[in-house]
Amino acid sequence: MKTVSILMFVLGCIGAYWMNSRAFNRRNIAGVEEFKNYASSVLIRTIEKIVSIGSWLFIIAGATAFLMNLGYGK
Repeated sequence: MKTVSILMFVLGCIGAYWMNSRAFNRRNIAGVEEFKNYASSVLIRTIEKIVSIGSWLFIIAGATAFLMNLGYGK
């Protein structure tokens, strides 16, 4: 169970990092995100928000499961 919780935590961290990196790389010199058109803006931001929320849920669940299992078993 500890392995699964660590894996969830790591995958959550990777997902959060990846989403923040993508948003950062889309910014221009003025700090404004640039998209090809409005439809791609809505689609990309929606997908990234869903993945970001899922990543944070994985981080929280993984950390909680790991801390709960520290005192149990080997």
